[in-house]
Amino acid sequence: MERFFKLSIVVIVFALFTAVSASADIIYLKNEDRISGKVIRMEQGKLVVKTDYAGEVTISWDKVERLIADENIKVMLDDGTALEGRTLPLEAGRMKLETEILDEASTFNLANITAINPEVPPPVRIAARINAGLEFEGGNSDTDDFEFDASFQARTVKSRYTVGGEYNEEKDSGNLTTKDWTANANYGYFISEKWFAFVRTKFEHDKFADLDLRSTLGAGAGYNFYESDTLNLNVGAGPGYTDENFIVASDNDFTSFQWFANYDQYFFDKLFQLFHNNDGYLSIENSNNWIVNTRQGIRFPLYRSLTATIQYNYDYDNQPSPDANADYDSTLSFLLGYEFKN
Repeated sequence: MERFFKLSIVVIVFALFTAVSASADIIYLKNEDRISGKVIRMEQGKLVVKTDYAGEVTISWDKVERLIADENIKVMLDDGTALEGRTLPLEAGRMKLETEILDEASTFNLANITAINPEVPPPVRIAARINAGLEFEGGNSDTDDFEFDASFQARTVKSRYTVGGEYNEEKDSGNLTTKDWTANANYGYFISEKWFAFVRTKFEHDKFADLDLRSTLGAGAGYNFYESDTLNLNVGAGPGYTDENFIVASDNDFTSFQWFANYDQYFFDKLFQLFHNNDGYLSIENSNNWIVNTRQGIRFPLYRSLTATIQYNYDYDNQPSPDANADYDSTLSFLLGYEFKN
């Protein structure tokens, strides 16, 4: 009797272990391969499956012929419909989902699915970055350089708030050769998924351009071409007002047409990121009076949130102060930084 009892326990444990091990999602591919594991999510045409033998595996969604999930999954369709339920067997290229809220199971093509178990974004998405660069030279050269820039962005469904600024200072043999800073703030309200209205302001100081303070306020409309973790592109334009206070020259103010463009994109599985940002304004009263500022470069993720950046800045003023040293400023920088995203 005791032997029978022990044998029964072994059989029950083995049966339970087998049942647990057999519990898995099954993905049938068009090339007749089959993958078993746990469906994590499918977004932007990529299905992520966690397997016991290869960790997380990424599969192109257009290579999938059928998907059978062991547990409930959340499905988003291209018409905006959101469903959650259990998959039922169906022919290739189709999915049948049994839900609790509908009397009958829903049937649809795999091609109509835009996402499975999509990640739920936080109500406010935050992206912040800070960069700094230092350079000290002695001996035949005696120069000190300091560069700093920071940005902060908060994004909700309808709004985007952005603030940022930068500071540059250089000394040669103890004599100041460069000192300039900028600060900006922008607010965008999304009228639709892509179109937004904006209000923006910018403040600039450049000692060696004879610029004590340039203040710009503007508004207009913009368009979001892309907005994701790997690719962002947005542009905007509209009327503005610029007030220039010079250190020596006479002050100036004018109404203007202003614009901006912001781009960044990761390549090769986030091996590096290219970026380009520019803004400028053209006087409505004098077409020869225009200004453009650009920031572009390549950024490398190092470890966790640390980054290294090679950045080239170019600022051009077509009608600078008569007391300015030049009509442009250019800087090639090597920066270390820290970035945060929730």
